Amino acid sequence: MIIYVTKKTSPFYTLAMEELLLKDESIKEDIMYFYQHDNAIIIGKNQNIYEEVKLDVVEKEKIEVYRRLSGGGAVYHDLGNINFSFITKKENNNYEKFLTPIIEFFQSLGLDARFKGRNDLVVNGAKVSGNAQIVYKNRMVHHGTILFDANLSKLSEVLIPNKLKIESKGIKSIRQRVTNILSELDFKMYHDEFIEKLISFFEKKYQSKRQELPSKYDKELKELGEFKKSKEWVYGKNPSFSFKIQAKTDGGILKILANIENNKIYDIAFEGDFLSQKPVEEIYHLFIDQEFSKANIGRILDSVELEHYFGAIKKEEIIALFLGELGGE
Repeated sequence: MIIYVTKKTSPFYTLAMEELLLKDESIKEDIMYFYQHDNAIIIGKNQNIYEEVKLDVVEKEKIEVYRRLSGGGAVYHDLGNINFSFITKKENNNYEKFLTPIIEFFQSLGLDARFKGRNDLVVNGAKVSGNAQIVYKNRMVHHGTILFDANLSKLSEVLIPNKLKIESKGIKSIRQRVTNILSELDFKMYHDEFIEKLISFFEKKYQSKRQELPSKYDKELKELGEFKKSKEWVYGKNPSFSFKIQAKTDGGILKILANIENNKIYDIAFEGDFLSQKPVEEIYHLFIDQEFSKANIGRILDSVELEHYFGAIKKEEIIALFLGELGGE
């Protein structure tokens, strides 16, 4: 395994580099990549930025906003947050498999760490790590966060909590669902010491040494970083839709937007924090000019690998939401 560490703290470098490493099919070894972000919001691929992010605060505080390739929800990152990416062959996309080494590291610090729900790690029952995945051809990324001493109050200051998610869990704020590793330790540990222990743990586990990121990507990195800053990528096209419905499922929030006339679908989009691994827009064309019926929607969904595009959301749930039978709004 190759272990990469970078001191750069802009997502337009760190996550653009992650994408280039993922798409470099000449790489045969597994990669573990550690990085941090300073004052950044990372939103999920399928999220509507206007419904997730307090854009007035972003502008005022000069917060970088990066739309990642993976699904899942929006997060705020500061230097109290450490990020990791496993880049490997697409053989097993089981979240728990990738997170077991992280759990082992937490346990080496005396923490009661466990895998929970779709994609989270918890310590003493509170979330300390959220995770998502990307699939590209025969390769994949599993990436996640570790809250060490992050400013947790910032989450609610910059992100708009989704009413469906809060109501379903009976929780009054984003702040109550998360904690910092530092708060759960029985002893004092400094931020830099934690990062060093984390990287050293993986060096020992995989008998590898950390390396600098290769410079061969510099030109592509600059170009990709510029594209990721574009309004087209960050904000999306946001066309007008006459049909809008959303619901909270065990696999995340799913919002369906469509234009339907004379029982035919003319335009469609899917939004939400569901854990897609591939761009869901890849399947939009399958719905265009198709009859709007339960049987036809089922046939379309049967023709694709649902997990790649909708994570843990089931076919029956998607159909039920289309038909207004899932308690959507």
